[in-house]
Amino acid sequence: MLNFIIFLFVISSSSIWGSESLLTSLKRFKIGDLDVAWLEDNKFPKFTASLYFADGAISDSLPGLTQATFDQLTSGTKSKSESQLNELLDFYAINLKSAITHEYSVFTIQGLVKDHEIVSGLVCEIFNDANFPSDKFLSYKNRSKSRLKNLVSNHAALADRVFRMISFKNTTLMNPSEGTISSLDKLQESMLKNRLNQLNHTRKVLYISGPKDSLKVAQSLSEKCHWKNEYNAPKISVAKPDSQTKIILVPVSNANQAQVRIGRYLNQDEISNQYDKFHFMAGFLGGGFTSKLVQELRVKRGLTYSANAYVSLQKGYGRAGVVTFTKSETVPELISIISDVFDEISNESTIKQEEFSHQKNHQVGGYAFAFEATEALLGQIMLYDHQGRDLKDLVNFPKNISNLSTRDLSDTAVQVLPWNKLTIVVVGDRSLEKTLSRIRKVEVIQPDNFL
Repeated sequence: MLNFIIFLFVISSSSIWGSESLLTSLKRFKIGDLDVAWLEDNKFPKFTASLYFADGAISDSLPGLTQATFDQLTSGTKSKSESQLNELLDFYAINLKSAITHEYSVFTIQGLVKDHEIVSGLVCEIFNDANFPSDKFLSYKNRSKSRLKNLVSNHAALADRVFRMISFKNTTLMNPSEGTISSLDKLQESMLKNRLNQLNHTRKVLYISGPKDSLKVAQSLSEKCHWKNEYNAPKISVAKPDSQTKIILVPVSNANQAQVRIGRYLNQDEISNQYDKFHFMAGFLGGGFTSKLVQELRVKRGLTYSANAYVSLQKGYGRAGVVTFTKSETVPELISIISDVFDEISNESTIKQEEFSHQKNHQVGGYAFAFEATEALLGQIMLYDHQGRDLKDLVNFPKNISNLSTRDLSDTAVQVLPWNKLTIVVVGDRSLEKTLSRIRKVEVIQPDNFL
């Protein structure tokens, strides 16, 4: 059985990662004004096309504008109502979805290759003629505001939102891409129309996977949508974060657990050429059951069920942090242990070689399986392109991780996780203020300030 598993891994690895076949299998070309990147995938007669816009929430005149524009694209056009559009999308099994970040936006289209004319026609009608009916838009705003208000009862989601707004305070990245109750109240249909027009003139790249005939989708989109590549989002630039002297406590009622978020943002200078080292450190800390934080917090002490660490990198900035929770009475202990773990991996002499080697093997061994689906691989290629990285880094990741030393890990931890630079957010019972004050001064902020 073991030999069979090893055989499967070798086949998977050699087909993509054992050579530079990935670099030659990716085809890039231009159709009209549309840049296209294509990976051939003949498993099924379907395609996935992800349209990358070099602009995102950073350009919002009001927080939530870009998100609302994409969310309401199928609410109606000049010739079709929302219900008519949805019937056509369902009949032809067309799936549309969007994802918005501050730096860029992605609109993904999935459908059958044989329906490429119908699919491209509908998509272009949506982008050219969306009229954002007032009744549909009002309903959307009300639903969006209700979701924000309900965050008070979803403590994990509230903690994520608070952490972003606090850690990015006084930067252009502070406002969440989904907007606020106040900004949603101010949004108007005309703003969405203007934003869509701007997006139609924004630089785009179409990342598409499927059989060769799926390129007909790219051809049709280029001809029918009349997109232009005239605009790029403003460059994002943030200074290094200031020292943090407080714990932010967001009090919520009926909380027998507390959500804890610890971390900070990284500026462009800090993330340059550090991608693989950051990825490894995040996995070492909180990338699975055998990771350092899970072992220390869950296995040894039973303080939590999960502890995740991440280093998420864009082009002009990044975010690093820990996401976890615990019982109200054990929050100070949990924070103290996280601090101790950060100190331990910041000192090369205290990093356990067995844990270090295990994590290297885990990341190298599992890497190829993360891209078994062509769409996942294409999404990673899109991210590398956005970051301005050479795709050889994608192929060389296993080798780069294998070559890391304990010194690399400790140096990375010192750079990314200096305790005095880390923002700490706790969402839990108000009574935590007293015990948390033994760690840092506590500032209590009501949840309504983040909605």
